[in-house]
Amino acid sequence: MPHLRHTEKDRPVRNILAAAAILFLAACQTRPITTTQEHAVPPGAQALPLNAIELAIVEAGAKRGWHFQHIADGQVRATYTKWPWVAEADVLFSNRSYRIQYVSAKNMERRNDGVERAYNRWVGNLERDIAARLDQIAARR
Repeated sequence: MPHLRHTEKDRPVRNILAAAAILFLAACQTRPITTTQEHAVPPGAQALPLNAIELAIVEAGAKRGWHFQHIADGQVRATYTKWPWVAEADVLFSNRSYRIQYVSAKNMERRNDGVERAYNRWVGNLERDIAARLDQIAARR
């Protein structure tokens, strides 16, 4: 059986394969489900009726493709779908504060109560978009 020798020419190929393997493993990692903190509604927006705050939340999330369902006063269900994944979270809000609460992550759940890291990124973006939208409204008042 012939002995295979690695040459200097093989090094770039091995480096590319090693980098690809690392990126693949990093992409498949799971993370704990992020629990969002309670955020204060900016003072300039606190006088708004609840339906106006709900509308601001819906407008903020719609820009990234979130869909919303009114559950109750002070609660909307946010759903984001990127096939085959579906993320669901409830946005609980009042005139004083809001927070995002995990509901489900279909096809994203992993062992040890983990979730694909995309879920946390999507919810983090939603959280920042809501804050920015409420800040815009408060600045105009």
